[in-house]
Order: sequence, then structure tokens, then C-alpha cells
Amino acid sequence: MYSQYLEVRPAKIGKGIFTRVTIPADSPIIEFRGTIVNSKDLPQDSSIYLQIGPESYLGPVGTVNGVDYINHSCDPNCYIHVVGNRVILYSLYVISENMELTFDYSTTSTDTHDSWKMNCLCESFKCRRVISGFQYLDASLQEEYKRKGMVPLYIAEPRLVQMRKR
Repeated sequence: MYSQYLEVRPAKIGKGIFTRVTIPADSPIIEFRGTIVNSKDLPQDSSIYLQIGPESYLGPVGTVNGVDYINHSCDPNCYIHVVGNRVILYSLYVISENMELTFDYSTTSTDTHDSWKMNCLCESFKCRRVISGFQYLDASLQEEYKRKGMVPLYIAEPRLVQMRKR
């Protein structure tokens, strides 16, 4: 993985994670590590928690490896891959040296506008202005994300995940 080649730097808004080397397409970049929390145990301000399952969230890890600074983009260069309780950031395409790593927060979220939404400031040509759960994405974007393998199983095939819980 590329964790030793990443650094936290000032970004358009706040801080972000940037790569000091070129990262090939479809490469695992860094693993997210944090405390796994059930949805019923989420703190009131859960905006810094990453959904990794229907009822599971990964808590922040602080500045240990910088993953808490990976920002959202409506035109991301990375995606989250969830396998069990392991969460790994992958590159979508070749990411050049000094580029900020981003992923689309909607790809891991089943939240409603009532439970979580954020105003987007990514300034991408594709910016949707408001970010929330996957279900609010345009159907064509949902299909594109699924086709590229950017959507965790609990969102892409929720019936399969629910059947496994029995």
C-alpha cells in the first residue's frame, strides 16, 4: 500500500491527503482503521464516522495515518472497498504525484437527508451541491458507480446482506 507516500496538507477546504508519488489505477492505497460502532451507539455528531455496513460505522482514528482527512469529491479519484470489517481506499485511475485523494462520500452512505447531509464545496464540474445517502444519486450515476465496483455490497445488493444476517 501507499501509506508511507501520503501526507496531510492544506486543501481547498481544511486539510486533505496528498500523494508524493504516482499511484497506478486500481491500487490499494491505505486501510482505514478505527473503532467499529453500531448505528445505535453513534455519538450525536457522527459526521466523522464512515458507514461500512447496514448498521456498522468506522470511527475516526485521528492523525495516526491521516485517513480522517480524505475529502469528498463529486468527481473522485478513489473509492472505498469494504470486505468484512476491513476498509481500504483504492485508486480509480492513475493518480499523479501531488494530487489530493478523494472519494464520493455518498457511495458508502444509506443516510437520509434527515439523518445526514452536507453542503458540497468540491468545486468539481460534476458537483451535486448537497451530499447524502447513495439513494439520492441520479440513477445513471448509481449504475456507473456500481459498474466500476465503487459501491459496497450492503448498498449495491442490500438483499444479499440482509439474507446473510438470518
